[in-house]
Amino acid sequence: MLAASPSTHQYCNFKNSIWWRRRGSVSSRCCVKKEAESSKNHYELLGVSVDASGLQIKEAYRKLQKKYHPDIAGDKGHESTVTLNKAYEVLVRDDLRKEYDRSIGRVRVGIERNTLGNVWKEPLRPQALFVDENACVGCWKCVHYAGNTFTMDEASGTAPIKVQYGDHDAQIEMSVESCPVNCIHWVDTEELAVLEHLIRPQPKEGYGIYGQGWERPANVFMAAKSFNKELERQEESKHRHGNSRDNEETQAQAEARENAYKELKIGRFARICSWMKQSTSNF
Repeated sequence: MLAASPSTHQYCNFKNSIWWRRRGSVSSRCCVKKEAESSKNHYELLGVSVDASGLQIKEAYRKLQKKYHPDIAGDKGHESTVTLNKAYEVLVRDDLRKEYDRSIGRVRVGIERNTLGNVWKEPLRPQALFVDENACVGCWKCVHYAGNTFTMDEASGTAPIKVQYGDHDAQIEMSVESCPVNCIHWVDTEELAVLEHLIRPQPKEGYGIYGQGWERPANVFMAAKSFNKELERQEESKHRHGNSRDNEETQAQAEARENAYKELKIGRFARICSWMKQSTSNF
């Protein structure tokens, strides 16, 4: 019986085949991991919503930099920190952020009471259209009847409002009546901005490339009601503190105080949503 040469030894070949399979498996997993990371936009990488304030973005970035710092995460953290740096450099500058938002098809909305969530074709009316995207099934009927008012978001499979009253009233009414799940609502115009803000997916608790995903309030109308109450409470508190201040206040000081107040409002929004999620689960 001929002895097998080292290059053709059955045992050695078995080991080599295992080694190559393992190396190939690791390589595949790395490719999948990198592909998943590259598919995330800057907001998802930092674990913040598209409407996040500058302060929220900065806080999320700092936490992630600590988590993935090479001194803590080793060589594996270097690539993550490079990716995070690129995302932060874009989102921290208003001009670059606006350009980036346009490139990914996203539009930020304010949450002030005098800010509207989407475009209006004509002068404001007392009521506005709002689509509850939690209930929307993407049937296309509203887009079919009023394509200038509604638009189909292929990524989410829902049909949000594109332009308020973009079509004739009769066409819009047909769209509303044709909805099989009654997800199109007439709401007070002054409440539209809050509803539009709340219906957008918000990050769950947690930060980072491997965060815990995104979610919407289970009941957006109850969430809006609680959100408005919180705004009113903060406004009352603001006025109380304002009355006790010296009336001599420069414009720069007033702007700085107002910006800090806005960031504080938005920073508390995540906690409100978390509370609303628990309370609405009982309905």
